[in-house]
Amino acid sequence: MRCTTGRLALVIAGAIAAPQGTAAQTPEHVAAIKAIFDKSPVRAGVCAPVAEDFQGWPAALVQRCEYGGNIAYVLDVPPETMAKWIETGCAAHMSGVAACFDRMAKCAVEKSRATFVIGGNLAAERKGAVTNMFYRNGVAIAAGPNGKPEAVPPAEQEKLARTPESAVDAMQGGGAVAFWHTMPYQFAIKAIDLGVPAEMNTPDRRQKWLGVIRTEMLAALKTDGNRFLSGWMTAHPITLRTGECADDRDP
Repeated sequence: MRCTTGRLALVIAGAIAAPQGTAAQTPEHVAAIKAIFDKSPVRAGVCAPVAEDFQGWPAALVQRCEYGGNIAYVLDVPPETMAKWIETGCAAHMSGVAACFDRMAKCAVEKSRATFVIGGNLAAERKGAVTNMFYRNGVAIAAGPNGKPEAVPPAEQEKLARTPESAVDAMQGGGAVAFWHTMPYQFAIKAIDLGVPAEMNTPDRRQKWLGVIRTEMLAALKTDGNRFLSGWMTAHPITLRTGECADDRDP
């Protein structure tokens, strides 16, 4: 991890100074998130609940989706929950910014197509071509078909989707997590007690991080807030207030 002293101080200061409180749930916000989910290329395919727990995730929370010849197992987040996460984050970190909700929803689409892929292919259009990108627990992992436009046989997609956490060889993007591409160190500021690894350069560290993600997301589904979103917003107060979706090193 490379982070200047000034940048780190800004992030920590934001974490300490962020006001607490939640915004009231609104039907308009729920409807907006539902519309985003409905337009997701993944969720617009043929999706069905799985019959048994999938890679440590309860079956009741997992949908298997087939879309455009691709396969992805996705976390079935209710629109009400996603809306509440954003409302809570906006109240805590961007109080007074009227466009905050729309901005965070837009960034979820831009960063991960508003889809949390537990395992499988989040195929996306890049430079005019649809390319493959395989995920585990919302994190892009190393896989042979990544970045290539060629169709991947269903049997191979199923195998890659079921890659055990212990067998993840590498993480693309430094282990950043959907929905907002939250970096491990950005989340760690919100959860110092969890001992999040700073680098994903060993099998043990990668496995620990994937386990933390699973535990944290399962907990977030039962609360009004999401510490992955909170950490991401804390790390990028300047860029987000300008209306842009922040990249990893933006202030």
